[in-house]
Amino acid sequence: MSREPLPVDRQTDRERQKFWNGLAAAFPELPLRYGNTFARWRDVPATELVVSHYLTNRSIGVFVRGQRGIPVPETAAGLFAHAFSLSTALEVELGDPRVPFLANLPIAVRDPATWPECYAWLAAAGERYVATIAEIVGGADTI
Repeated sequence: MSREPLPVDRQTDRERQKFWNGLAAAFPELPLRYGNTFARWRDVPATELVVSHYLTNRSIGVFVRGQRGIPVPETAAGLFAHAFSLSTALEVELGDPRVPFLANLPIAVRDPATWPECYAWLAAAGERYVATIAEIVGGADTI
């Protein structure tokens, strides 16, 4: 018995842009910059690291990466020395080196009714990641 694949309902670039514009309007104080259509990045003070805020059809999340052009697995290897401290503070493991310290929220991102919850979660998670990484990796007392 063969099964036909389920159709994939994909976001458009326009939908993703509308989502990111909504986040910027809800939290104008967040210093996010363009990563790609699926992600916005926030620099971590006192480091060369970035907290990537991302969305998919079925989830939102954050993870740690380096600046543009630095392979993410290379960044993950550099974070190994801080893995225990970061894992304890962030309550997530280093995990997959392609998305180190990934935290996500499964949610129906295609439904705009979920966006306020998405925005609040991304803002809080991103803030916690930036402050924690700046302190542990960068030695910064405040951000």
